[in-house]
Amino acid sequence: MTKLFTIFSLLITLPIQLSVVRYNYSYYGEVLHSAPGMNFAAYFNEKTLAETLLDPADMVFSSPEDMVVYDDVIYIIDSKTNSMYIIDNDFNVISIHNTFDLTPEYTTKLAGEGITDVTELTLNAPFGLDVKDSGIYIADTSNFRIVKLNHQFEVIDVFSNIEDVTFNELNFEPLKITVDVSERMYVVAKNVYEGIIELDTDGSFNRFTGVNPIRLNPFEIFSRSLMTEAQLAQLQLFLPTEYTNISIDEKSFIYATSKPSENNAENQIQLINPKGIDVIKRNGYHPPMGDIQYMEGMNNYVITGPSALVDIATTKDGIYTVLDQKRSRLFTYDSEGNLLYINGDEGAQSDKFAEGVSIAYLGDDLLLLDRKTRTVIVYQLTDFGLAVNEAISLHNQGQFEEASFVWAEVLLLNTNYEIAYNGIGKYYLIEKDFKKAMEYFNAGHDLYYYSKAYKGYRNEVLKDNFVFIVGGIVVLIGAVVFIKTRSTYKKGGSLLYED
Repeated sequence: MTKLFTIFSLLITLPIQLSVVRYNYSYYGEVLHSAPGMNFAAYFNEKTLAETLLDPADMVFSSPEDMVVYDDVIYIIDSKTNSMYIIDNDFNVISIHNTFDLTPEYTTKLAGEGITDVTELTLNAPFGLDVKDSGIYIADTSNFRIVKLNHQFEVIDVFSNIEDVTFNELNFEPLKITVDVSERMYVVAKNVYEGIIELDTDGSFNRFTGVNPIRLNPFEIFSRSLMTEAQLAQLQLFLPTEYTNISIDEKSFIYATSKPSENNAENQIQLINPKGIDVIKRNGYHPPMGDIQYMEGMNNYVITGPSALVDIATTKDGIYTVLDQKRSRLFTYDSEGNLLYINGDEGAQSDKFAEGVSIAYLGDDLLLLDRKTRTVIVYQLTDFGLAVNEAISLHNQGQFEEASFVWAEVLLLNTNYEIAYNGIGKYYLIEKDFKKAMEYFNAGHDLYYYSKAYKGYRNEVLKDNFVFIVGGIVVLIGAVVFIKTRSTYKKGGSLLYED
């Protein structure tokens, strides 16, 4: 009896389990089965890393918080061991650092400030880091500062006194940091709602960028206008959303994720240009926001509410992936905002993660740092994911015919993949085969490009049948004139007869 019950349970739950990590959303917002874009390939943790050290006791992960890949080397920061781990692309430990010597230049700078007894620095609960050609930048959170190192892990400078009124009564607690090609630093700080902090190369405050304004609906605006100051004071405080993570591309555009709220559940992913304006494209079927279907309210059996996006990583051809910590999901989008594929699953097994905190691309592979299991999971592209990425790359290079062939291969791997129909339709649109383009855009539910193809097809029909159309119009006009003349003649003849 127990065996029968187990088999029956598996028959019910197995399809659900499979659908968890193999789904996408249709144009209508329905959940569709989809081939996975990435699969689990490998993992490493303190146990596997310790095997690469002479003294395994040196390798201790306690609370890894952030991870960066620079020049095929992996950098991980831990907020409890206050250490930085340097790991090669074969997942061997290169070095571990928990103290940092001062450069002679920084020692001289401190001496000029009357500080002569400091020879090295240690970290205190660091939560973020970034690595660039100009150096290694650490958000030394509980020391209320940013530490800048050279690539020999020596201290070049420290930035702590942020001169802005925001920090007159608030500690500067940097959580995440990214740096552009001009060495300007962009910082997400704890309890700061004004936006992302932009610091100059010397650590001086420039501005808040990517300001996430408060949005009130017309009813709220009107009702507030009628309230007294005392009533306004009793209202729940409306605050702009806090950013959760940031990264920067070669054009100094900032990719950012923020916490979901009542006011911005569909605006958690931003691409902020140097002017501080969000220019991310939302041309997909749905806004790039993680899961678009979810339950609201409290529920003891189902995870409710929108995705909680905590990190973002970019790769070639404008493709980016966001990490949903709430449901242990990875959502990958193209530069237009199309959802390409979804991966990830919650669990303590080696191929799953429980509390993802950071992601980074190592070549075409995606690394995920799980704080709870203190593990880094490696995902590799499947044949489906490789084909999708290749089609996007070919299209970006202007090789539209080659891209259409690859999109056709994608459809063989996943017939539900509506984006592929649009990719093929764009090729036929460029080739001015408007009728065929309309068929593919219709299958892919791309109304914008369907209308362009329809316009081209309509003009083509008019051009091909111009003689017949003009001839028909001439005949029609002639018929009307004839009928009108005949009617007038008959009427005139009748009057003459009566006279």
